[in-house]
Amino acid sequence: MKLLIITNESCDLADVLRSCPAETKTLSFDEAIRADICGYDAFCVFGDGGMTLDARLRLKLENEADRGKRIFLESIGSFRSIYSAGPVDTTRSRLIYLAPDSGEGIPGLRTGNLLDDEAGQLITPWFSVPGTTPLLVFKEQIIAHTHTDAAPEEILKNSRPGMFKIGDNILWALFNMRNFNKARFAPRGNWEKLVKYICRFLTDSEPRYMPEPVVRYGTDADLNDPAAWEDARKTAVENGIRWLRGFLVDGGCGGIREGVRHNILPDGAQLTADTVRNDCCGEAAGAFYMYGHLTGDKYHIGIAENIRKFMHEVFVIRKDPFYGMMRWSYDAWNVCYPDDVARAVFPALLGALYMDDERFFADICSCLDFLVSVTCRDGLPHARYDIWNLDVRKLEEIRESEHGLPSAHYTAYYLAALLLAYKKCGKTEYLETARKGLETIMSLYPETRREQSETQEMCRLIFPLAALYDATGEEKHKELLFRVTHDLEKHRHPFGGYREWDTGYKASCSRESTGECSLLTENGDPVTDSLYSMNWLPIGFAYAYYATNDLYFYDLWKNVITFYLRTQMYSANPLIDGAWCRAFDMDLEEAYGCPHDVGWAANCCESGWTVSEILMGMMLMDIFPEKDSSGQ
Repeated sequence: MKLLIITNESCDLADVLRSCPAETKTLSFDEAIRADICGYDAFCVFGDGGMTLDARLRLKLENEADRGKRIFLESIGSFRSIYSAGPVDTTRSRLIYLAPDSGEGIPGLRTGNLLDDEAGQLITPWFSVPGTTPLLVFKEQIIAHTHTDAAPEEILKNSRPGMFKIGDNILWALFNMRNFNKARFAPRGNWEKLVKYICRFLTDSEPRYMPEPVVRYGTDADLNDPAAWEDARKTAVENGIRWLRGFLVDGGCGGIREGVRHNILPDGAQLTADTVRNDCCGEAAGAFYMYGHLTGDKYHIGIAENIRKFMHEVFVIRKDPFYGMMRWSYDAWNVCYPDDVARAVFPALLGALYMDDERFFADICSCLDFLVSVTCRDGLPHARYDIWNLDVRKLEEIRESEHGLPSAHYTAYYLAALLLAYKKCGKTEYLETARKGLETIMSLYPETRREQSETQEMCRLIFPLAALYDATGEEKHKELLFRVTHDLEKHRHPFGGYREWDTGYKASCSRESTGECSLLTENGDPVTDSLYSMNWLPIGFAYAYYATNDLYFYDLWKNVITFYLRTQMYSANPLIDGAWCRAFDMDLEEAYGCPHDVGWAANCCESGWTVSEILMGMMLMDIFPEKDSSGQ
């Protein structure tokens, strides 16, 4: 078997094909135009963005196809009677496998299996041609995790061809799949089955090589060994701090960028999220400060101080009637999200309470005072406030209104921040507002206003409920903390993480596919969310242990830290090395989840929400003062 690969650059699939037990030669397109190709038995042609073949090469390849020789085309815009429109983005589409009626399909795949190409490019034929057999089709708005049970005719409806066969000897992929490994196509197992199918199609043989994944998940340490576990935790923190430093703006004097977007281009390049936001700034400052405090490293303490000074000088309004209002970001300049403000300031409150750092405490109180002034009578604020829609009269109306938003997603950390500030300064208004707000939420629980999932609401409540019990010492508040924790434990997976779950699919983003979307497609999916759910647990369980002195919460903290030791990313790519991304499939043990979200899908890595929250939770247990046997 003699295989000719025609390409202008190396790629993952070409490397795999060269490992097959066949005589393989590689030519550029210019070389192939001039070469005699008649002596080859099969051809693999890697185009780019729907390129049009030079007519001289096209004629030679079509003649070889007429002789029955096998040809695999990738991202070639025109061949035989088919020609195509220009490339379009596939970020929020999914590939679905269709087994041919002949039964000669891809071994190991069954109709309905999903394959995600992240942020690919697709060319689409202008018209359908009889005689083609679809193998993969692109379709939008697929609410499924790894497989859709839709019938073949339903899958084909309103779909776009992704890969098809013409007769028995032409296999045509209309999208860029050559760098399936670099671009982290998922689930990896499904893509490897497809790659091996292409190898057999072209060479009648199996490849001897498959590239190592560009991401390795988790430490090699024996996490059952206490000493090894502690070393792994230390290493994970160091890796995460190094990753965070890569997103600083002017050493923190301009804050920190949001992180890495979910979009991975066909060549493996991942896009960054460059917005500077208040929450990411405050959370990252907390991670840097804790790290510096524990290690005695003044450099990282200096980074934290730079970020906090930037936040309070740039984002906080210092004139009435909005004195103390913290802007959300460079983009949303006149928008205030109460819970995002709270996550910007609560790490410094932990510093004031447990690390002898009160430098920003007065500034933080001014931000909390503004938020209290726009909190409704039930102790809950609205989801957001816009300056364009506020004046003195409107502010008064908000204060007198009965109901805020009973959602842990939008309010829980605001209430926790009030409780930490109360513990520091004793201001009863902070305590009473937080008590009222959390008791309001828990009077409705579990039927709160969910944003992503029920799991998210439970995860988000652990820290504020622990802070409430710490502040009041009331047994009923301790019972609320245990109630939510026990409910959450029902969704723990044997891998160690907590499944996304949403009873009744009542969350705003549950089973959505057009805007901000939950990772959850069906209750029972083995997927974790470290942007909206599990990322709150390292701090939550650590604080719950501190507040209750109950080893139950220490064990839960250790379990969730172990999960993150097993899922931290190791890679030669500095954009992801040391980070955690949003989605992790605990059955597949890889980053994978429904990709539809408009901005923060499976592969995004948030500097604040995800990485800093996990890092702070990893370190917080070492920050707390030791209690005596009485718990004091």
